[in-house]
Amino acid sequence: MEATIRHQSFCALVAAALLAATPTAAQQPLPAVDGPSGKLMFIHGGANGDKWTGLEGAVTVPLGHRFGLQLDGAAGGLDGSLGKSAFYGTGAHLFWRDPSTGMVGIEAGFARLDAMGGINTYSLGLEAERYWNSVTLGGLVGLTDASGASHSTALGNFRYDPSTHFVAGTNLTWYPDDNLALTISGALSGSQMAAGIGVEWAPASTSSAQPSIFARAVLHEGGDVSALAGLSVYFGGQPKPLIRRHREDDPAIGNVMSNGTKAGILFALGSICKYRAHRDNPCHRPDR
Repeated sequence: MEATIRHQSFCALVAAALLAATPTAAQQPLPAVDGPSGKLMFIHGGANGDKWTGLEGAVTVPLGHRFGLQLDGAAGGLDGSLGKSAFYGTGAHLFWRDPSTGMVGIEAGFARLDAMGGINTYSLGLEAERYWNSVTLGGLVGLTDASGASHSTALGNFRYDPSTHFVAGTNLTWYPDDNLALTISGALSGSQMAAGIGVEWAPASTSSAQPSIFARAVLHEGGDVSALAGLSVYFGGQPKPLIRRHREDDPAIGNVMSNGTKAGILFALGSICKYRAHRDNPCHRPDR
């Protein structure tokens, strides 16, 4: 009898060990993208008398189990020191991601501001994120370039040619609640530095579409402040909280106007406004 009990106990221990060692469906790694998804963002912001309003959007699709592709787009209008002008842009991300660990990808972007003869900006960089429970650490390094801007004065038509420069940025996001994101960030674009804060909140949703509201503010070197706020709508995939939307669906948009750590219109706009304020600088040549 005692031997039978020992045998049954041993079999139970072996079965428990095998069960613990066998992967279950819940333990299987999540895909890089949880099915086709995207978001649409309405944004309004301003800085030093300049105001901009527009729409940004993104669509993300899985490429196999571990890779994803995201396409961005944006369009809007600027009203301020450069007059009234339209802007628009697009971008793309190709990335590897494990939603339980992090993401590494390549990002490219293009944006155009119609003011001052038309200003095109371009960006190419590497982006990455690391996930720890309720904390996400993100970063980007890359290069930006921009076409020249012209400005007419009584002395003639002056032209400013922004140079290709290095861009780096980092951001730390804490989720005190699964539907609330608090972010601090820092960025370097050429000789310009900036630090920012942001917040995004989404109500709990049982639908595949989930709205959120957000606000961001950035302090630029020299004391200038830019700020924006807006409404997002996430769509596609299964219902999930905001933290999972950020880690399982679309990465951050390439920031044509989102005031983030990535290159776009706002970085070029800052340098061009400095040019206008100091257009008698000898390095700014008049067109012949």
